[in-house]
Amino acid sequence: MRKATVLLIVIIISFLASPAYALVSSTELIEDSKKYDGKRISFQGEAIGDIMERGEYGWVNVHDGGDAIGVWAPVAELRKIKFAGDYNHIGDTVLVEGIFNQACSEHAGELDIHAESITVVVAGSQVEHPIDRRKAIAAAILLSMAITLLLANRYQKKHFTAAS
Repeated sequence: MRKATVLLIVIIISFLASPAYALVSSTELIEDSKKYDGKRISFQGEAIGDIMERGEYGWVNVHDGGDAIGVWAPVAELRKIKFAGDYNHIGDTVLVEGIFNQACSEHAGELDIHAESITVVVAGSQVEHPIDRRKAIAAAILLSMAITLLLANRYQKKHFTAAS
C-alpha cells in the first residue's frame, strides 16, 4: 500500500511540474495571436519544405492543413525529422511544443514558435509517381512527329533552296 501511495504522489507531482501546453491550430494562432503571444503551446502538423540549420538552431515550417507556421528549434530537435514534405515526400507529422511569438523580436517581427521539443508522431514517406502509360505513348508519338517535321524541313531547305 505504501509503494502505491508513493508512486501515485510521484506521478501527480511530475504531472503538475511539467509545463502546460495548449494544442492549437494555425488558424487560432493567426486569428488570436495576441491571446497566445508568449504562451506555451502545442502545434501539430506536417514538416514541409527545407530544414534550414543556422548554427545550433534552425527552421522548419509545419503545416497543419490550414496554414504553415515557422518553427525555430535546436538542431538536435530538428534532426528528429527524417522526411520534410515536398513533391516526392509526405513529411513527418510532428508535435511541436514551445513558446509562440506573435511578432518575434529575435526574428524581424515574424510570427513563429520557439520549440522546446519536437516529437515525430507519424513518420513520413516517399511518394510514388507512377508513369501514365497513355501519356508516355502520346509523348513518344509527338516526339516522333516533331523529329520527322524537323528533318523534312531541313531536307526541303537543303534541296529546294539550292534549285532556286
